[in-house]
Amino acid sequence: MLHQTFQSFVQNPRDLAGLIAYALYKADKVEFMKAHPQVDVHGFVLSMNLPSQIDTYRTRAEIMLEDMAEESLSDALADAEADHLRRLRRIERTLGFWSGVWSNVIANLIAAGISVFLVVLVFGSKINFWSGLLKYLAQ
Repeated sequence: MLHQTFQSFVQNPRDLAGLIAYALYKADKVEFMKAHPQVDVHGFVLSMNLPSQIDTYRTRAEIMLEDMAEESLSDALADAEADHLRRLRRIERTLGFWSGVWSNVIANLIAAGISVFLVVLVFGSKINFWSGLLKYLAQ
C-alpha cells in the first residue's frame, strides 16, 4: 500500500517538528497494530492523515522540542552560573590577598612613623634639642 504519510508530516529534510511528529504517528500505528492484529491498518492510516490529526501530532512534537530546549537552556544556565561563581571566588581570593598586602603595608608605615617620632622625641630630649628649639622660636 503506497501512501503519502511521511510527506504529509515532514515538509523538508530539516523539519525537525515534522520528523518527530511522524515518529509519534509511527509509534501510535505500532500500538494500534498490536492492539488490533486482525484489523486492517489502512483505516488508521487514512484517519491519521487528516489535517487535524497531522496538526495534533505536530503540536505534540513542537511541545516536546520546546521542553527539550528549555531543559537544555536550563542546564546551560546552571553551568554558566556555576562557572561565574567559580571565577568570582577566584577573583575574591586574589583581591583578598592584595587587600591584605596593602593593609599590612599601611600598618607598617604607620608603625615606622610612630617609631621615628618616638626616636626623635627621646633623642632630642637627650641632646637638649627641645630647649634649643624653643629658644630659637622665641627670637
